[in-house]
Amino acid sequence: MLLALLLVMGAGYFLMSDLMEGTLWKHEPWDSYTLQTWNWLHGRMYIAEPERYEYLELAIYQGKYYLSFPPLPSVVLIPFVLLFGMDTPSNLLIALYGLTSAGVAYVIMLRQGRRPYAAAFWALVCVWGSNMFWMTTNGGVWFQAQALNMVLCLWAVLWALEGKKSLATTFLALAVGCRPLSAVFLPVFALLFAWNERDEHGSFLKSCLAQWRCVIGPLLIGACYMAYNYVRFDNPLEFGHDYLPEFVRAEHGQFHWSYLWPNIKQMVFTPVLLVGGRLSFPLFQGFMFFVANPMFLIWAIRFAADVRDNGISAVGVGVAVGAAAMLLLTCMHRTLGGWQFGARYTCDALPFLYLYLAARGPKRVFPWELALGGLAVAFNAYGALYMFFHG
Repeated sequence: MLLALLLVMGAGYFLMSDLMEGTLWKHEPWDSYTLQTWNWLHGRMYIAEPERYEYLELAIYQGKYYLSFPPLPSVVLIPFVLLFGMDTPSNLLIALYGLTSAGVAYVIMLRQGRRPYAAAFWALVCVWGSNMFWMTTNGGVWFQAQALNMVLCLWAVLWALEGKKSLATTFLALAVGCRPLSAVFLPVFALLFAWNERDEHGSFLKSCLAQWRCVIGPLLIGACYMAYNYVRFDNPLEFGHDYLPEFVRAEHGQFHWSYLWPNIKQMVFTPVLLVGGRLSFPLFQGFMFFVANPMFLIWAIRFAADVRDNGISAVGVGVAVGAAAMLLLTCMHRTLGGWQFGARYTCDALPFLYLYLAARGPKRVFPWELALGGLAVAFNAYGALYMFFHG
């Protein structure tokens, strides 16, 4: 079944590419991760000849230009740049990220007792029934970060469910090098591990202290990120976004509480309308996040049913609090993802909702979930094509 899933998705990416004028085989001009890797391999932390790349989002610090995004996708690109130079197959690479995410998502459900068809359904909904469908058709810098983040977070979920705690937190720490807000779930995972082992250690406090091995990987990886940031910006916590011109000019900078309510209104209450027999929705700052990413609806319904039938669980509270914190911090950001279909930043929380669905959800797939999942895949396939031809 896994092979069938990957063949179907691979064929889907090929057919989408065919409609998109063969983009699957091309280098994406917005792939500034390749540009950064190229400069690394030539001994530079900064971007040489920035005047050639005025269309890219580059940070400016002390007269030099830098990529403003966390660095891990550039590390992954090193062998590709060595092989292809600046002409890396970035659109193909991001489709492979999509296939890898689906493969890991399938294994998660299978190992949690789902039948193969159910595991394939959930994997498909996680990747193609979300904004990740559109993002994995374009190897731009923003989408590479989010797609690789999903791969790593799903791996972290797999290891967490299998009790491989240090691997889980290490993969989460790697994900921070793609999307910094993934760090929200590092303490969530550690507290869940401690709660599950509280009887073994005699108390919750002793169980928390016993999780020290889970911290080693994140500390080492975090130290690498901080050293990299310090070399570039003299600040161990600065990846570079604060030095983007748009945030330098902003009165309140990159994050501020004053952005919270306007962004919540945009992300929660901006609908998709039917106007003159055609769909109408904003392409800037997104629309209702649960329309393009209905796994949030599936999770909410399942969570409510679980609380009703079984009471509040530790994993339920952990996932709910972590996802809420991630979304609230997202809404405190000056932008919600800019040009996009749906609300792409909210995809960062999907692996953790998936953790809950795998750990606590019933084994069967209900008809309403099949219908909602099918609609989600169809809507996001439409979105991918719409963004290519009209975005």
